[in-house]
Amino acid sequence: MLKPKRKILRQEIEQDPFIEKMFSIKNHFELHKKKYLRSIAGFAGTLLIISLLLKSQSTNANNASITLNKAMVFMAQKDNLNAMIFLQEANDNYSNTDAGLDAAYYLGKIHFDREDYLVSENYLKDYANNGNNKLLLGASCQLLADIYKINNDLENAIKYQKLQLKYINSKVDKAYANINLAKLSFKNGDKQSAQRLIKQVINENSDNFDIVQFAEQANGEILVK
Repeated sequence: MLKPKRKILRQEIEQDPFIEKMFSIKNHFELHKKKYLRSIAGFAGTLLIISLLLKSQSTNANNASITLNKAMVFMAQKDNLNAMIFLQEANDNYSNTDAGLDAAYYLGKIHFDREDYLVSENYLKDYANNGNNKLLLGASCQLLADIYKINNDLENAIKYQKLQLKYINSKVDKAYANINLAKLSFKNGDKQSAQRLIKQVINENSDNFDIVQFAEQANGEILVK
């Protein structure tokens, strides 16, 4: 014979730890419902803002790339005047994008070729400080070194020539950069460093006739003076 099921008393329910915890959570939520709803709304609002910002950044990056590409077409046609219009637009309006920053390098290069060194320096320094493309960073530093050499500011010329070396992967390019650094060091009165660099280049590139010849020519100029 089945035994009749015993009724669960209310007192037992209230003493059940799990049920008591659930009641406690429910009561806590009811008391602080407005606060939690505000927090949820605030979190959702934050997500919406982040989503809009990411979308805006994506749009800016796309527009910057399109504008830079237009400039590159004119540069390929050696029409630097029209190229500069689009480069300036990309740099002015999208300087927080890679393409907008790249435009600063190309503006600096064009002004350098026109011997407008003051304007060129500003664009190139902007890129050297903020750019991300290693190839353009190295080129920026080399142009800045050349500008400072032209202006007889040898300390800054040496500074940027050394910085350029950080962005060089090619053994050949590194050798020529070190020879240029040796020449600058000698011109700045550091003959010992200059000769050490020349010797290093010759030892590391003994199998490259052109580099060895160029290094020995630079060394000859140092010894003569």
